Amino acid sequence: MLQNIDLIHRYLSISITDRFYSNVDLEGEYTFTQNIVSKKTIIASTFTNKILLYPQLKLFLSALITEINNGKCTVDLIRERIRHFEEIRYLPVRRIV
Repeated sequence: MLQNIDLIHRYLSISITDRFYSNVDLEGEYTFTQNIVSKKTIIASTFTNKILLYPQLKLFLSALITEINNGKCTVDLIRERIRHFEEIRYLPVRRIV
């Protein structure tokens, strides 16, 4: 996991932007540490008020981190999702009347 820190940070940032239409600086909002029991590297949330004041954002970010920690969101899946987010970002907006 440690070799993919930049990829994970980018994934979390772009996911928040896609979901909430807002850029959030995630510096200091999580850290990489070792699980005491399994000795596996995990992401631990260290949320500040910047996240805690917005319950939906906190829940969303917590869910993403849990997916990564549980292995349900692999590096390949993260790369695929980032590609998807980048592709749809450049699609023209269609107005439905």
